[in-house]
Amino acid sequence: MEQALGWLWGSSHEHGHGLALVVILLSISALIIIYTRHQAHLTQLLKSAPNPLLVVDSKSGELKLANSAANQVLGVRKVGKSYLLPEMVTTQFLLSIFSPFRESSFSAQKLSWPISSSRVIKLNVTGRKTSYRRRSVWLLNFTAYQLTELELKQEVESLSMIKSAFDNLSELIFIKNNQGQIVSSNRAFQRFWQDREEEGAADIQSVIKGRASKRRWTTNPDGKSCLLESYQSVLISQDGEGIGTLGISHDVTDWHDMQKNLRDEMEKRKDTEAALAQRDTILQNILESSPDSIGIFNENMVYQACNLPFVKALGIADVDELIGKRLQDVIPGDTYTRFSDTDNKVLYEGKSLRYIDRVINSDGHSTWYDVVKSPFRDPASGTNGVLIMARDVSERYLAEQKLEAANQELERLSFVDGLTQISNRRRFDEQLETLWYLHIREQQPLTVMLCDIDYFKGYNDRYGHQRGDEALNKVAQVFQKVLSRSTDCVARYGGEEFGFILPNTTVEGALLVADRIHTEVRNLAIEHESSKVSEVVTVSIGLVSIIPQRLDLSETIVALADSALYQAKANGRNQTCVHHTSDN
Repeated sequence: MEQALGWLWGSSHEHGHGLALVVILLSISALIIIYTRHQAHLTQLLKSAPNPLLVVDSKSGELKLANSAANQVLGVRKVGKSYLLPEMVTTQFLLSIFSPFRESSFSAQKLSWPISSSRVIKLNVTGRKTSYRRRSVWLLNFTAYQLTELELKQEVESLSMIKSAFDNLSELIFIKNNQGQIVSSNRAFQRFWQDREEEGAADIQSVIKGRASKRRWTTNPDGKSCLLESYQSVLISQDGEGIGTLGISHDVTDWHDMQKNLRDEMEKRKDTEAALAQRDTILQNILESSPDSIGIFNENMVYQACNLPFVKALGIADVDELIGKRLQDVIPGDTYTRFSDTDNKVLYEGKSLRYIDRVINSDGHSTWYDVVKSPFRDPASGTNGVLIMARDVSERYLAEQKLEAANQELERLSFVDGLTQISNRRRFDEQLETLWYLHIREQQPLTVMLCDIDYFKGYNDRYGHQRGDEALNKVAQVFQKVLSRSTDCVARYGGEEFGFILPNTTVEGALLVADRIHTEVRNLAIEHESSKVSEVVTVSIGLVSIIPQRLDLSETIVALADSALYQAKANGRNQTCVHHTSDN
């Protein structure tokens, strides 16, 4: 720089205007320094601004600068020297913000900014066209969207209507936050519970799983007993987080009393018109509310009452198609033949029957019903009839059938390892499959351990396979000795590898079992000169304990245990390794 200035001075001095040229050069240098400092100061000012700020190239729409507030609010991330926008925000989207404006600025424009495909936030954006690093850019300033007076009024009216509807509901409704504090309740809840709000808002035990229901007896403000049916569900925010609990209760005392009155009425069989009318009303309510199939026909085989589940099970579309008619006049003859024998037996012999009946639906699927047919006498007319009640027990029946088939399969197949006389891998797999679905339903921890005798191949090579078989037998007996619960399972999984299933067992409990295994195997003192970790036979154990979920597969827990076993071997063998995904 000094040489250049010297040359310029000398050259200009020869021509007689050196001083003016130096002044010009110094002015240019000063401007450059001022501009550079201004740009640095501007950059620092933008980055430290409390509101989200973006600097966008006015021609290409490229994001040149974003501050930390934009990272938090708009989802903009910095990767190296570049900025990464949310997936739904493109350069065309950025250009569309300011392209409609021909002037150099605009203010308070409403904008919907897509954070993701499922989340959009409303903002106000103000823009100004400026220069940044010798580029024409738009400086965009984002602020929280402020409702207009009309929108605010509409919002208030909407909330008022919701509050009014909330308060006019007859159900007892409350809302609690995550700290268990009641943040809102309707008038019915407040009138009913008065000074007992904590009792009314008590958590149902299983509500942590999402939804729960419960019936309980309590007293109303008049001191009378009443039965409440309560439902509670977890409130979830847009981000998928639990923000509180919604509880809804309604008085089902009348429904409960109605069922009780029906039973009492049928037992007493009062011979009065008033009692008959009351019985008919109760019966009709039961027919309409009961999920079970119910039907009544008289001694002429004419149906006097039935509900919708009853006719649906017979393939009839509506109740009115059967009332006042005989069943044989409504359904096909071959179908009626299945019911006629039991109907006649109950009607003419006066004996109740109970049996499992299979109905093949129009789509070809089978439904099993637990059918009860009982003799019935109309107290008003004195005529006899038959009361039919049927409950869908397909799930239970199929489960019993599968259980019976499984028992037969157990008798047919051998589930015992021929060498060690403990369970084999087939038994292990079936036991795991059974316990897997049980733990999904009960949401209890299930532990699987895979155990391998260390350097067993070297043991066979040195002492021979007969001594190897003897060692396997001794180790297997130790495993059976360590497992004290009848529900626990140990099986020879293959070669020198063994598998353990410990139901309802946490990591802490499983580690106690693993420690006992190590101790008992070491106490056998089986000589093993080919081992690199001990002079006697030792084992390595891979352990995993999880609470199975509905979409998980049972093979997953075995794979995790195998991974943990591999890590135990990699760590030096003769030890237990717990898989890092274990729940507890």
